[in-house]
Amino acid sequence: MQWILLKKGMPDQGKDVLLFDGGQIFFGYYSEIYDQFIVGGDKVETGDFTHWMSLPEPPK
Repeated sequence: MQWILLKKGMPDQGKDVLLFDGGQIFFGYYSEIYDQFIVGGDKVETGDFTHWMSLPEPPK
């Protein structure tokens, strides 16, 4: 798994991802409707983050 620069592409609509803002990591998903990330129930501008990453597979 690798961090993906937001300028290179956005995650799929509604897909849970990790988000990085240059200092902290957050958990959220992308909403195409609002063109924003939803983090903890709040809408956050996409420009507030620099990178995203898919979540790892859960343990078996």
